[in-house]
Amino acid sequence: MKSVDLPQEVITEILLRLPVKILLRFRCVCKSWRSLISHDSNFATLHFQLAASPTQRLVFLGTDEQPNNLSIDFNASLNDHSAYASLSLHFLHPQSCPEIKGSCRGFLFLQCGTGLYLWNPSTGLHKQIPNSPITTGEHENGYIHGLLHGLGYNPSTDDYLIVLGSYENDHDLFLPPLSGSIDLEIFSLRANKWKQIEGGPYMVSDGYGHPKLGSFLNGAIHWLVCNHETESHVIIAFDLKELRMLAIPLPDDFGVSDSGVMQFDMLLLGGLISLWNEDMDTVQIWVMQEYVVHSSWTKTLVFSIHHIQHDLFTPIYVTNCGDIVGSDGNSGLVKFNDKGQMLEYRSYRNRLSEPRYIAVYTESLLALPSGTEQAEDVQQ
Repeated sequence: MKSVDLPQEVITEILLRLPVKILLRFRCVCKSWRSLISHDSNFATLHFQLAASPTQRLVFLGTDEQPNNLSIDFNASLNDHSAYASLSLHFLHPQSCPEIKGSCRGFLFLQCGTGLYLWNPSTGLHKQIPNSPITTGEHENGYIHGLLHGLGYNPSTDDYLIVLGSYENDHDLFLPPLSGSIDLEIFSLRANKWKQIEGGPYMVSDGYGHPKLGSFLNGAIHWLVCNHETESHVIIAFDLKELRMLAIPLPDDFGVSDSGVMQFDMLLLGGLISLWNEDMDTVQIWVMQEYVVHSSWTKTLVFSIHHIQHDLFTPIYVTNCGDIVGSDGNSGLVKFNDKGQMLEYRSYRNRLSEPRYIAVYTESLLALPSGTEQAEDVQQ
């Protein structure tokens, strides 16, 4: 067979259109391919931008009881073992028990006893972040509650930003404040420092002070919260370029305040802001079809979960073919089609009982901006 030597430009164009999983295997073909795939920031950026259908996966971080870290391809069958991969967190102490606080452009924001980290599960790149001076400092007059967490990216400055929202409470560590504003702390990766601004009169949507993870979309980090002043629920979007907050009203018929809904929250489905609630054994999902256009809120799906063993469904992701994947609230994943019919169920032995150990991330070859030190823990 006659070999054909392709120009380097053609080879690069071919590689740019391959999935991350395959590219990571191709690093061992030759030195030039390894350099291109692992160390060329322009190649990584182009690959991320050109992906017509980027691969998104679900990550489970282990606990003391379940120490293994696992990544799952949503679009495969829940019972397809080839869709599962183990992840390494060798840069953390085995007993550190990290929690996921945000996800953006292939990176996860982790918090554990040893500090804060940014981590790309696909490549193993990671970087430790200095602790916040507020939430880790001494406070003689009260308790500091972590309220909001988020990770986002500002393309105009090629900078990753971590956002923490907290409030001070002088009477009880476990109760939210009755009034007042949250404080926002913003960490710039490029500047390598924290900055504090006033965040507004918000608290978490469930009213119990449980920390919430933000969703990054359109240059902003979004959370579903409660406004102290109006006593109503609202989505807030923190613009990472302007460093300001925008309020996005919920659908008129969402009905959180008076329906006695058991669970409700915001999520991203198909790159769109969505809302879900569960009332008794029924789940309803709304989607904002056009960003920040209130009239575009559409109730897209209503289905029963009476046949789920634990009757506590939390939507997580919509697959390429429109199926809804979510947690059953205890130990398993459930997949429904777009008509609300249950397709698959799989148990994971209590791995899914804590949402702080679960996140969706996009596979990418991206590194952190040049000039910021980072280490590589090569994934196989």
